[in-house]
Amino acid sequence: MPGSPPSVLARLLEASDSAARESAWAELVGLYSRLLLHVGRSFGGDHDAAMDRYAWVLEQLRADDFRRLRTYVADGRSEFSTWLVVVAQRLCLDHRRTRYGRLRAADGDGAHEDEWAARRRLVDLIAADVDLSSIGDGHGAGPEDRVRLADLYHALESALALLDSRDRLLVKLRFEDGIPMPEIARNLEFPSRFHAYRRLTQVLADLRGALERSGVRDTAP
Repeated sequence: MPGSPPSVLARLLEASDSAARESAWAELVGLYSRLLLHVGRSFGGDHDAAMDRYAWVLEQLRADDFRRLRTYVADGRSEFSTWLVVVAQRLCLDHRRTRYGRLRAADGDGAHEDEWAARRRLVDLIAADVDLSSIGDGHGAGPEDRVRLADLYHALESALALLDSRDRLLVKLRFEDGIPMPEIARNLEFPSRFHAYRRLTQVLADLRGALERSGVRDTAP
């Protein structure tokens, strides 16, 4: 049933001896390596960079007697695989911050620009009636325009925070990572890509409603 923990996770966390624990850990890694590798690759860079992130994620999942894995609660809201992807993404962000520090808007680097563009594409979809063209993309705009655009993106972040973890992941995979819907449907365990499309349509409608309730109805949020 949705939200039920996989049996291998239960065996891992309940193992009473090291051999059983190692066996369960190896099985869990084998089951979810593809998913974790996908998360590692989604942060960019070459094969070595992706593998560094993958190794970091495994190391952190195993740390402190699998402390992070023990926080998973099968509450019926999301699959274990969805929860695991969200945790892996946060760990990859921690890995990046550990190596490079936090990205800042003033840095003007490619990673920030990519994130800015992804947010812009999402705003374009969920606020189709908002004339964003007068604001521009943040480059060459005046101070007032930049403040208004930042406010709009802040409203979007607040709306995204209201979504459950699976829906946030759905939005991220589609609009930030640019993953095709058939692959998203497989990763998030939708029955088909059409179910994934329908869910995404509903999520965008929910985001649009949240923006409207926060006062985003024109170019001045």
